[in-house]
Amino acid sequence: MNEDSLPLEALEFLRKAEISPIAEECLPLLKDPLKLSDKLSKKYNQQERRALIHYLEILPKIRKKFCLQNVDLICDRLAFEQATARDISEYKAKMWQSGAKIADLCCGMGGDSFWLPSGIVASGVDIAPERVLMFNENMERLKQPHRAVLQNALEIKSRDFFCIDPARREGLNPSFESILELSKKFRGGMVKLPPAFPEDELPKESDVLYLGDAKDCRECLMLTGVFGKGIIRAVAICEGKTFEWQCEKDELQSTSLDIKKLGNFILEPVPVLVRSHLFLSEAKKCSFWQIDSTLAYLSCEELSPEHKGFAAYKVIDQSSLSTNNVKAMLKKHGIGKLTLKKRGVEVVPEAEIHRLSPKGEREGVLFYTRILGEKRAILAK
Repeated sequence: MNEDSLPLEALEFLRKAEISPIAEECLPLLKDPLKLSDKLSKKYNQQERRALIHYLEILPKIRKKFCLQNVDLICDRLAFEQATARDISEYKAKMWQSGAKIADLCCGMGGDSFWLPSGIVASGVDIAPERVLMFNENMERLKQPHRAVLQNALEIKSRDFFCIDPARREGLNPSFESILELSKKFRGGMVKLPPAFPEDELPKESDVLYLGDAKDCRECLMLTGVFGKGIIRAVAICEGKTFEWQCEKDELQSTSLDIKKLGNFILEPVPVLVRSHLFLSEAKKCSFWQIDSTLAYLSCEELSPEHKGFAAYKVIDQSSLSTNNVKAMLKKHGIGKLTLKKRGVEVVPEAEIHRLSPKGEREGVLFYTRILGEKRAILAK
């Protein structure tokens, strides 16, 4: 049995097993593998025990990722890791036209189709029978009408629209070139890509949408066909609220900011603004400037009331990155509790905080970065 995958027989066993009572009894024992194995051995054979332990280890994460308490979805570790989380899936589901018929290609356990509105039907397609089983069983459990079939995604006959989530562990599978060719069969579609996918490889006429939250850029979505208008977009879903930004690709490419020394505030864009480069167009609206031409840290003298998408910190002091100078700066301002952020400087924040060993009653945020090419430590609150 692969460490991250379960064979078809194991998934069939999990599908038929009464997971909820097993989980209630066994989840508290995960920290004691010997006790857990001993308990399971009284009722299950070795293969069944391995399948249950594999599944129980990821079950709390499944419930959290899909915000489910009363329905336990079936999957293995690899399918779980690749599946789209509920917040992003629900956002994408609203982008489809009412009544759309969608081919969910490389459908996996079904994450991109779980939350489609009533009236939109998805037909799942996957080359792996294990994934087809997961998709169909999960749709049954969620009382959704969508069903999957065993088929090569590249051989699918045209429907109105498509979405595809290619495998991403060792390059894209199917290849990006194959996906571009496939997209010609459809009116429009959504291609899920890694956040770091090179933007210069994306067709100019496509829209590019970066999705994430306050802490991470989690997905790059290429929109093709009728969805493509040559726009770069960024969406941050934070605590139930959705923030969106966009700009035409050509306009963004010609946008630049002033590069000046640090002002009264240092500003940090949310990750989707950084990855999409939309921090440039949004910062320009607020008259922010960059403190280094290669970094996404910004500054201003007076904070605009409209700085959505930027965390703002009031600058207290700054110094060189000399350990003695940084320690002296922290001591001067009585900083004992410290958060360290870094950009353009190689350092492990936790190890550096331990090394600095700050002592004091106040809290502070320490930035290790560059100002006009020079490495600096910035103390802020």
